[in-house]
Amino acid sequence: MKQEEVQQLLERVKQSSATDEDCDRILALLNGDQSAEFIIYATRYYEEQRLVFEQSDNLIWKNIFEKIVGVDKEDLNNKPETPVYSMYFFRRFLAVASVAVVVLLLAAGAYFWSENKDNKALTLVEADTQDIKPGREGAILTLADGSKVLLDTIHSGTVALQSGVTAKIVNGDLVYEGAGSEVVFNEVQTPKGRYYHLILPDGSEVWLNSLSSIRYPTSFSGTERRVEITGEAYFEVAKKQGLPFYVKINDIASVEVLGTHFNINAYSNEGSINTTLLEGSVKVTGNINQALLKPGQQARIKDHIDIYDDVDINQVMAWKNGLFDFEGLSIIEIMRQLERWYDIDVEFENGVKDNIKFTGGISKRVTLNQLLEALEVLDIHFQLEGRRLIIKP
Repeated sequence: MKQEEVQQLLERVKQSSATDEDCDRILALLNGDQSAEFIIYATRYYEEQRLVFEQSDNLIWKNIFEKIVGVDKEDLNNKPETPVYSMYFFRRFLAVASVAVVVLLLAAGAYFWSENKDNKALTLVEADTQDIKPGREGAILTLADGSKVLLDTIHSGTVALQSGVTAKIVNGDLVYEGAGSEVVFNEVQTPKGRYYHLILPDGSEVWLNSLSSIRYPTSFSGTERRVEITGEAYFEVAKKQGLPFYVKINDIASVEVLGTHFNINAYSNEGSINTTLLEGSVKVTGNINQALLKPGQQARIKDHIDIYDDVDINQVMAWKNGLFDFEGLSIIEIMRQLERWYDIDVEFENGVKDNIKFTGGISKRVTLNQLLEALEVLDIHFQLEGRRLIIKP
């Protein structure tokens, strides 16, 4: 198969001149031994034709790329700057004597062609409707009096009035207005399968990953600003001269900033607490030592703080950008991410090897079954029982 052949085939679909034989050919390429090549060439063709794609009213052509390339209409309409990521995995087997590389490209789930009775137009139909959906926006807000508010379905409106401060939802984001007569605290928690964006009373923005939390005052007073987090959060701190911003992490470490962008990964089941600086300057303090970070550096906190240069910022920020980035991760490390995002419990049978490393990534918009199909083709064995995923040797 040649790239030109795929381009000509898809061009006929775009021009609504595809024959039954063309449609059969696409079906065969999707399901056959050449599926990986087909997806590579289709992705390249899409990137060349993106502007035409966005303006096209050809639903069949759109459906093909929404399923194969993994692009949804919301991103196309609202975020044209968002890069397109093909759904692919690269599996790298690391052994003492040699390194073997196996390449897999995943076509965003199992789909089949169905025939329209009137005009024989072909559309892509999702084959499996009983599937675990990916995470979505939502959180639980705990107010100063201990009452809880589910934020999942509130798009706009006032949530609470606390000591002169109004908590409200504006376009889906939690914001605070007013000056408080006393210091009271709120907490936002994201369960498994949720993420959330909020704006703190000082204007700082916080993005919470799944299974995370942040505790903060409803208004900042005095000579400093302090918050506490668990899990993972990305901060864009509002610059306030003379009002340093402190983040307390799991009662183990703290980060001090004046105005900056940084990410903190502090999940209790990860190997270390990682603070990554994107912009500005932060000081990280642990139980033993402290360190000043420059943009692009990461502080890893265990018993003491180690500084790493030239960190892959794209991988650190993949979760916020709607992506899984599995570069250099083992199956156990990958499964920790899936547990949080899909609200599942993962178990490992004896004999599962942790010396297999991955590279590449996939959109976080895919369902669990679609992602597991990639692992299955890679000869990773598993059994899914409800929300319990068992990884086998």
